[in-house]
Amino acid sequence: MRYERKYKLPEMNASVVHEAIRMHPACFRELYPPRWVNNIYFDTPDFTAFNDNIAGVSHRRKYRIRWYGRPVENISKPRLEIKIKENEVGRKESFLLSSAFANLSDADTLISEARKLLGSGTELQAVLLNSYFRSYWGTSNGKFRLTVDSQLQYGATRFSPSSHFLTYRDEGTVLEVKYPVALSKESDFIAQYLPFRQTKSSKYVTGIYKVYS
Repeated sequence: MRYERKYKLPEMNASVVHEAIRMHPACFRELYPPRWVNNIYFDTPDFTAFNDNIAGVSHRRKYRIRWYGRPVENISKPRLEIKIKENEVGRKESFLLSSAFANLSDADTLISEARKLLGSGTELQAVLLNSYFRSYWGTSNGKFRLTVDSQLQYGATRFSPSSHFLTYRDEGTVLEVKYPVALSKESDFIAQYLPFRQTKSSKYVTGIYKVYS
């Protein structure tokens, strides 16, 4: 189980956030090359996961298919992910899906495979597509990790070959601080030298507001 502390920075460029991370006394460094992250989110017809998040339900789950790279319609090495939240901490389960589905406009079979793994039928539906550019940072001792997400984009899941998949934009940057529960005391040092205010932030919730408002 781990904490994920979020900072939504609506009008801040990612380069400014990167500079603040480089100046942190914990000596964060980039762990991997940055890359595009793409997700298809699932929810019930009455948007249970969305409403649970808004209400602050302490025990909840979020289901998504994730893959990496551009263009977004080229699905490569997709994984089904289940994010499990218990009060303020969470964990993630991940399952490799078939990589035989090359294009987002042909995603119905992939979505059906995910439902089958989850043991779900029409009670879980694909409701949101989102994509963002992510950089990865960590301390030299490996205890704390940061991710910086920018160029956030959202779209509905009515996929067709001629559709524009990502119609909506969200300006700004999202910073996440991730660390095991056992390091909660040490996390004060990390937060102290981040010149940002911690917020509640969910890309899924933001996307649902933008796409279905």
